Amino acid sequence: MSNLSPRNLLLRRLPLKVVDAVLKSAELVHLDQGDPIYEPDQEILYVDFPETGVMSMVAVMDNAPRVEIATIGNEGMLGISAVFGVYTNAEQTFCQVNGTAHRLDRSTFIGLVDQFPELKAICQRYIIVLFNQISRNSGCFRSHSTEQRCARWLLLTEDRCGKSTFGLTQEFLSIMLGVSRTGVNAAAGALSKAGLIKYVRGKVTIVDRPNLKLASCSCYDLMNEYYARIILSDEPNARPAQGVKLEV
Repeated sequence: MSNLSPRNLLLRRLPLKVVDAVLKSAELVHLDQGDPIYEPDQEILYVDFPETGVMSMVAVMDNAPRVEIATIGNEGMLGISAVFGVYTNAEQTFCQVNGTAHRLDRSTFIGLVDQFPELKAICQRYIIVLFNQISRNSGCFRSHSTEQRCARWLLLTEDRCGKSTFGLTQEFLSIMLGVSRTGVNAAAGALSKAGLIKYVRGKVTIVDRPNLKLASCSCYDLMNEYYARIILSDEPNARPAQGVKLEV
């Protein structure tokens, strides 16, 4: 058995024999901020199970800025469509916050999915969670302020990175929030002035998490509760869990 205990929450839900098979077949890769993972219409040659960091899925629009539709960290995986036999990616995906991931080539991954029904089941559950995130992000963009959405994203990033300080450029934050750099400065400036974060030279430090959570919209708790119910619970159709935070 492998001595490595993964931080990835999908892998942690699997039996030890399945985790061992996945980790023995995978390569631990380091991803730097800005590194491309998939381009639109590119063939999916590998899948990643992130351990740390944050990956961003964005829609590339005609004659318009890119728009983030989902972020993925140690709660999820990249290349999920391969489970369903779809081997191209419609969105652009890149690393937004430095991290690491367990990477398997596609054929090896499909072989493991066919061999272990537990792996297939957890991947299928995750695609439902990812769909929920994308749909909620769409509603959040229309219903909540830039400052609220910024607070929510920073909380989710801290959960995924496992640390309160992480690199984040204005460019990437503007893609995530769907606003100009002026809007980014206004939102981050308001949170900084309130003493909730420090944002200096492309690095964010969360100083007051409890009040940052109060400054966030309700989507933070709702997304965490849905994830816990679908992925972490043995009864995904049960009532939502309360007060769940995606960290280990």
